[in-house]
Amino acid sequence: MWTSHTVGKLSFMHARVADRPAAVSDGSKKERAEAEVRDKTGPWVAPVGRIGLATQGVLYLVVGVLALQVASGHGEDQPSQTGAIEKVADQPFGRFLLLVLAIGLALHCVWRLMLAARGDVGPEGPADIAKRLGQLGRAIIYGGFTVVAVKLLLDAGGQSGSTQQKATAAALDWPGGNVILVIIGLAIIAAGLWNISKAPRRSFEDDLDLTEASKPTRTAVLVAGCIGYVARGIVFALVGWFLIDAAIDHDPNDSGGLDVALKKVADADYGPMTLRVIAIGLFLFGIFRLLDARYRKREELANA
Repeated sequence: MWTSHTVGKLSFMHARVADRPAAVSDGSKKERAEAEVRDKTGPWVAPVGRIGLATQGVLYLVVGVLALQVASGHGEDQPSQTGAIEKVADQPFGRFLLLVLAIGLALHCVWRLMLAARGDVGPEGPADIAKRLGQLGRAIIYGGFTVVAVKLLLDAGGQSGSTQQKATAAALDWPGGNVILVIIGLAIIAAGLWNISKAPRRSFEDDLDLTEASKPTRTAVLVAGCIGYVARGIVFALVGWFLIDAAIDHDPNDSGGLDVALKKVADADYGPMTLRVIAIGLFLFGIFRLLDARYRKREELANA
């Protein structure tokens, strides 16, 4: 005999079984969409990535030179990525060079967006989501640099330092803005410490294929990578610290980007000498990025 309780139970089980194909179908649709993204971007993600890394290297080379000039008393220079873009524009054939740089910056942005869309190999989890968000953040940053370069091409450039201070001032007016800025500052410091940690672990070498590289090239990669990552990490930590200081003092003038951080170093005791050391490190990071663009493994260029 079928009781009403049994019939109800069977109906519930049938409904759950009927729901499963829809869930599986949704999962398979997502997998197919991601596979399609990987298939369409596969042939050109690595070449675009190499150009993007090389462009980043050029920026750091110019930033290193500008930082050295600030250490030598040229306080009007802006030792940051934006300042580097403006410096390129001031050179002979600057408009052509700026156009090339703008294309490279745009490709770097596109590459990061592709990595955010492609994700990493393997099942999706919290780590994969974090990597995607990190790539998206980098894409936004280099999209901003691209806008700066395009504005300079159109003779409508602007200073980044005041923009960042205005953003800090706006954040300080939010409810809990101080806390938000402290959290952001701590995150930037954490990023700096992560960069510094790559030097003793030499983890950056894991991303490179140096099997065909000469011994001098391998030495250059090791030296430039270790010193460059330490210098970059120090600068990140300084930017984060000044942002926290601005949040605590409720003074947006204490904040700023790379240029403000380096100029504050120059104004401190033993500042010019310290800044020269950091500047050399940033220049070496630029050299490392150019080598990185040449020797990075294809799979590392293609995955988040």
